[in-house]
Formats: sequence, C-alpha cells, structure tokens
Amino acid sequence: MTTEPTTGEATETYRRRIAEIWSAALGTPVTDADHHFFAGGGDSFQAALATATTRREWGLEITVQLLIDHPVLADFSERVARFVDER
Repeated sequence: MTTEPTTGEATETYRRRIAEIWSAALGTPVTDADHHFFAGGGDSFQAALATATTRREWGLEITVQLLIDHPVLADFSERVARFVDER
C-alpha cells in the first residue's frame, strides 16, 4: 500500500533537493534547514543561479526576489513546495 507523503515529508523532499542546488551554487555544502543563503556567502550571481535551477527543476515562474525575501533554506523550500502544489 502506497501512501502520499505528509506535508512535512513533502517539504523535506524539497528541502533536500534545494540544499543540493544551493550547495552547487555556493560551492559549499548546505545541510542545515536554518542556512541563510546570503549570510552563508551567497551573492546576487549565485542567487540568480540557484533560482534559475530551482525554476527549471519544477517548472516554476519564480524570480530572485523570492530568494531575497526568503533566504533561509527551510522557508524558501516551503515556498517552493507551495508554488508546486498550486500549479
């Protein structure tokens, strides 16, 4: 019997993948849900790269402003999960 993941489990799946995307953009491992993209060394170029990859990954219409407004991994991941659910 297959069950649908709970909201928390689904968000965790997004968080893990976005952590990989951020790690690639930043050139350093991102493992903590409280990781702040810009405090962790991210700049505007890396933000554009991470946002573009996220956009392609899930076919979303998001901009860098989403990352600027929600620079903490857990928060950004939750927003992405919501956008995917709303499609």
